[in-house]
Amino acid sequence: MTTLLAIDTAADICSVALSSGNTINQRQSAAVRKHAAEVLPMIQSLLDESDLSLSQIDAIVMVSGPGSFTGLRIGSAVAQGLSFGADIPIIRISSLMMQARAAFGACGQREGTESVFYTCMHAREDEFYFACYQDDGVSQPRALIEDQISDTKSILNLLRDQHDQSCPHYRSGNGWLQRTLQDAGEGDQALALVSGAANAATLCALGEYALAAGLTDRADDAVPVYLKEDMAYRKS
Repeated sequence: MTTLLAIDTAADICSVALSSGNTINQRQSAAVRKHAAEVLPMIQSLLDESDLSLSQIDAIVMVSGPGSFTGLRIGSAVAQGLSFGADIPIIRISSLMMQARAAFGACGQREGTESVFYTCMHAREDEFYFACYQDDGVSQPRALIEDQISDTKSILNLLRDQHDQSCPHYRSGNGWLQRTLQDAGEGDQALALVSGAANAATLCALGEYALAAGLTDRADDAVPVYLKEDMAYRKS
C-alpha cells in the first residue's frame, strides 16, 4: 500500500494531504498566505490522525510551480527538510498539470475519455502561466504545450491555431477571467471554461502515477520552477 504526503503552497490557501491506499485525508489553512505558520502543524496533525510517522511515507509530493514565489519557496523548503530528515524521495508536480486534472474532474467527462485542457494562471499585468494538457482522468496528464509564461496575444493565437477536434477541449484556470483574455470565451469556436478546485488531494492522485513511473527527485534536486526567466515570447 502506497502512502504519500502532498504539500501545496503555490496558491493563496495552503493545503496538505495524506493518502494511504484508497483513503485521502486533507488539511487546508484557515486564512490566506499563512503557509509558513500552518504547513508543518497541518502535516503533523495528519500524521497523528493516521497514526503514521514520516518513516512510513513512500514519497513527498510537492507543487513545483509556477505560482507564488514565496509560497513555492516555503513548500520546497518544507519538502526538502522532511526528505533529508527521513530519507524520502520527492515528486514534483506542475501547478498547471494539477489544474488540468482538477478541471477533468469538473468537466463531466467519464474517466478514460481523453480531453484537452488549456490551463492558464494570471502571473502579473499581461503575463500568464500557460500550458496545454491532455488528460483522461486515469493516467498522468500529457503536456501538449509545455508550461510557459506568455502574453494575451500569444495565448489567443495558440487557441485560434488549434485544429484537433478529436476530443473535447476546455479552458481552465483564473487567467481566463482576466479582461484581456475574456475574448477567448466569445464566438462560435469558444471553448467552455471549467472551474476545478486543485488542492493537495489532487496532488496525491498525480503523485501515485509519478511514483509508479519512477519520476522522483532527491531532496537537493527538488527546486521550484518559476518560469519568470523565460521571456522568449516577447522576442517573437
